[in-house]
Amino acid sequence: MAEVIPLEDARLKKIFSYPRYTDERYRRVVEGLRALGVEGAVPTGSLEIEGLRVLGKGCVGMVLAGIFKGERVAFKVLRTDANRESLKEEARLLSVANEMGVGPKLIASADSVMIMEYIDGRYLSKWLEEPHATEEVMHVIRDLLSQCYRLDEAGLDHGELSDAKKHILIDQKGRPHILDFETASMKRRRRNFVSMLSYLFFKGSIATLVGRYLCWNGSNLRGMIRRYKETPSRTEYEGIMRELGLD
Repeated sequence: MAEVIPLEDARLKKIFSYPRYTDERYRRVVEGLRALGVEGAVPTGSLEIEGLRVLGKGCVGMVLAGIFKGERVAFKVLRTDANRESLKEEARLLSVANEMGVGPKLIASADSVMIMEYIDGRYLSKWLEEPHATEEVMHVIRDLLSQCYRLDEAGLDHGELSDAKKHILIDQKGRPHILDFETASMKRRRRNFVSMLSYLFFKGSIATLVGRYLCWNGSNLRGMIRRYKETPSRTEYEGIMRELGLD
């Protein structure tokens, strides 16, 4: 059974108030997590910060695993040097994505903390390095591109999908999840679908991995991407999916 660290444990102080520690910020984070129902933190993840394993570290927040109502969740804590005063807008945009069936489910949020569904999975590039049936890979790519198109339809731009190596997890059931909406916006042109196409089919090593399972004509695909950029529509989307054999 994984260790559960009480929120008041001294080991969490510098993570809850990162990178500049203050007692006020630490107390605010603990109080916020307690008020939302988080029972403790679980030291797990690929990164080690201040001697503890965490799920991720971004420019806006630190992401840790935790326990909420007896179940494992992920929670985000606002960094002290973040370019914003709260996580409220990120939580709102994640809820918009959730309405389209995209992203980890938002559970609760406050000014400095946000609780989300915990996704137990591997990054797409690592997943693709392992052997899979062609149909399994096609299912993942089809689902991923469909999610990006639905975000486009909602008018929500993720903002970081042109280099999505840290933003896609494949869960234990083989379903892709788009993570981290901290730079998302509904005020700029949405580019999720074209960004993901560029990443999967033209981005160096990831395109090589995808190319083990799918075939495509780069010139034809680039032309279709240009047309989608000019006039985003379901017709153009479906044409691209047919070109890739994913319809």
